Amino acid sequence: MTTSSRFVATVATTIAAIALVVAQLSLAVELKIATSAPDGTAWMKLLRQAGTDVAKATEKRVKLKFYPGGTQGDDGDVMRKMRIGQLHGGSIRTGVFGTRYSDIQLYHLPMVFRDMDEVDAVRRALDPDLIKGVGDAGYTAYGIVELGMAYAMSTREARSLADARRLKVWAPKGDIPVIRLLEAFDIKPITLTIGEVLPSLAQGVIDTVAAPPVAVLPLQWHTRLEYVLDLPFMYIYSPFVIYEQSLRGVDPADRAALHRILSAAVAEADRRSRADHNAAWNALGKQGIEFLSPKAVEVDAWRAAALDATRVWIDEGIVSHRMYAKLQSVLAEIRGAQAADNDKTLTVAER
Repeated sequence: MTTSSRFVATVATTIAAIALVVAQLSLAVELKIATSAPDGTAWMKLLRQAGTDVAKATEKRVKLKFYPGGTQGDDGDVMRKMRIGQLHGGSIRTGVFGTRYSDIQLYHLPMVFRDMDEVDAVRRALDPDLIKGVGDAGYTAYGIVELGMAYAMSTREARSLADARRLKVWAPKGDIPVIRLLEAFDIKPITLTIGEVLPSLAQGVIDTVAAPPVAVLPLQWHTRLEYVLDLPFMYIYSPFVIYEQSLRGVDPADRAALHRILSAAVAEADRRSRADHNAAWNALGKQGIEFLSPKAVEVDAWRAAALDATRVWIDEGIVSHRMYAKLQSVLAEIRGAQAADNDKTLTVAER
């Protein structure tokens, strides 16, 4: 080989090596993930461990950087930042995410579940449909995390629907479905960001929130509340998503590792949530909050109003007829099986 040929070969090899390094660097990505969960919570510990595991599995080609405690703004802010590339994912409140895929709000239908066994059966049947819908909307969903049932909590004693209509009730800013839901109950909501709730309770701007206990305690709302209506109002949950465009160029094997690890973390958080909900519920009592039990006639009035509100959601397309029919089909099957079991029990007892 001539000197000239060796020189050309050396240059070509050097260029190839540089191109390889550049290509490897271009594949490295830091995904910025926002959540309203305070740092130090079990959820954040799971996410941070997932971040460590992802970095290890991808040899640091994919890293996760977390912004806990709502530091990136409310969920509407997070959605906007994802679209412009300032953030890449997070645990997003369904009322905000519903602007992209409305049926993600299906399980929020008011008082649709009689107990948590029904929740579990419906989720086993329909979670895959919702996750696919999220994907079709341009987001990769790694699962759904339960927060638990929302209960009405107030600074004023209220058991009946008539009582509730005299309260100053909070609704999350920008959460149109919740706003329409309260309006269907003939309750005029006061819209605020999550960060505005605590000072607004202190100042009397609002006197009532509807939220799961696991959210009320870390946000310190319970320090301004005196009563909780012992009537589960709505099932609360959040999908954990990453904007699909943020994953372009990531090696398929790295994407698979990311999906495996994050999905496992989200599933574990969802699994733990039931016990966390029960513990938070008990903690409310220890904080001196009084539990109010509505009379049967008051429960009937709430359920009738919930059915009217459900019709509003469906008529306005907040939840599609197709997915509502699927939900009702699963519930009918569950309740039919339970009724059959009860009949068998009665027959045995009669013998």
